[in-house]
Amino acid sequence: MTSEKTEVLAKDVMTADPLCVPPSMTLRELVRTFEENEISGVPVTDSQGRVVGIVTKSDVLRRFSKGTDELPPAYLFEILSEVADEEVSDDLHEPRFCVDDVMTEDPIMVPPTMPVGQVAREMFESRVHRVVVANAEKYPLGIITSMDMLGVFPK
Repeated sequence: MTSEKTEVLAKDVMTADPLCVPPSMTLRELVRTFEENEISGVPVTDSQGRVVGIVTKSDVLRRFSKGTDELPPAYLFEILSEVADEEVSDDLHEPRFCVDDVMTEDPIMVPPTMPVGQVAREMFESRVHRVVVANAEKYPLGIITSMDMLGVFPK
């Protein structure tokens, strides 16, 4: 009796049909999206639905911790407190920052047929916790996080 071992592919471990956001989404809306969906990162897609970036909680924190003249570190705390306070209007505070201001452009994308060993190597070498599974035209098919990769190991 022979046991045929099949290779586990990206499509086998990805979360299919990932939530995606546009570059124009405000940071307030992004933080709310993270909270409501209990996630920490999402692909960013253009008006045609193609991946143009990825944005994570770490991207937001990193950008705000550096701060600029237009983007003080305290602005992040204003956003977070407003997300917690349902009474606050979305248009109260200026300046208005968007996903485009903090996203990572040209994220790591892998094809659905890439073996998970290669996906893991790519994530490790690029020092990222998530990759977008996309087709050749850059349409997102799924997302793989480091937690998804841990689920590949046998019990």
